[in-house]
Amino acid sequence: MLKRADVDPFVVVSRGRLAVKPLRDPDGRVTRFADRLCRLVRRLEGKPRSTVEEALRRQERRVRDTARLGGLAGTLLDACRFEPPADVKELPARRTDVFRARGALWPPVPGDTMHPFAIDGAPHALYDTFYADRQAAWPLRAAPSWSGAELLAQYHLELGRAVLRDAERVEIRVRGGWRALFASIKLARLMYRVERVGRRYRLTLTGPAAAFVARRSRYGARFARIVPALSRATAWQLRATVHHSDQPCTFVLRGRARSADTRVGPEPSRARFDSAWERRFARDFRAAREGLTAGWTLARERTPLVADGRVALPDFTLRHTDGREAFVELVGFWTPEYLREKAAMVARVGDVPLVLVVAKSLAVGAGADALTAAAGDRLLWCTKQPRLADVMRVVERIAR
Repeated sequence: MLKRADVDPFVVVSRGRLAVKPLRDPDGRVTRFADRLCRLVRRLEGKPRSTVEEALRRQERRVRDTARLGGLAGTLLDACRFEPPADVKELPARRTDVFRARGALWPPVPGDTMHPFAIDGAPHALYDTFYADRQAAWPLRAAPSWSGAELLAQYHLELGRAVLRDAERVEIRVRGGWRALFASIKLARLMYRVERVGRRYRLTLTGPAAAFVARRSRYGARFARIVPALSRATAWQLRATVHHSDQPCTFVLRGRARSADTRVGPEPSRARFDSAWERRFARDFRAAREGLTAGWTLARERTPLVADGRVALPDFTLRHTDGREAFVELVGFWTPEYLREKAAMVARVGDVPLVLVVAKSLAVGAGADALTAAAGDRLLWCTKQPRLADVMRVVERIAR
């Protein structure tokens, strides 16, 4: 994440609203320079991190604004993959052996410099990698394959991400990408609340600057993880209450897939599925005859279901042109414990039009009674694969 020195010079506050000045590029010179930085880092693959950082720092002679260069360089370095050597865990013990062989008062006698390093029979190899476990010595294994425009887009995203370190409260509205977003929230152990507003959902997160957050820097580092996941959504908006100079300000960040302002990298060419069941169901829906799915559209993991402060994310959302909506959850391999969890989820969402498709042949043990009682006519048992026609009959009956 960018340092405050890379962000603070570009923060502007006016009438209670906070904004970050973007890096303008009216004639394309900035993009060409960013291209140069990306190519430079790719040429340095295999070199130590200190070499890469020094090469980026030397680009200061080509720019007037070193703070902007520091931000671009920091964005690039964060995207690079540096890895320690394979024997990194053995280096502290080797150093101890060398220091013991050297002795507290060992004099650097000419011709005797490499003697303590001969403990493993390869003194020069040990000498060259003596402090290879320092992060500055880690070699660059992979650099991002960004263009200059993609680097600028990621830099602008990182500017907004750094501002959120001082956020007290953040509201997020998003279309699509819920699975990645909730996965990042749970992984970062953030405090949140979800509520439905019409057809959309509003997600409220507790920010690092909240009064009751004890370790703000640590929580802030975890909090910043949500932005990369958020930027992969189809469309999103983030509205935060940020403390700047001890004054509360409103900060708004928004983006859309394939947007040059926030999106980095291409849109996925096809949806990723968690199982062959999901993949086949989506394929059958696309290939179905018009009468079976007329007016319906299928989206994967588009709409979360919220009940009692807990969130469930059905596998598919079906929407009709007349405004009706239904959800489909596919349950393949299951255990009694897993089935009880699904039953509890169905009970929490109440009368939400959710179709639960469960495979009888992939059961482990018993435990279907609780699910049958909770789901009722929304439960559809199948033998091997879910039949689209059977699912659509239930959808047509319960959708609203």
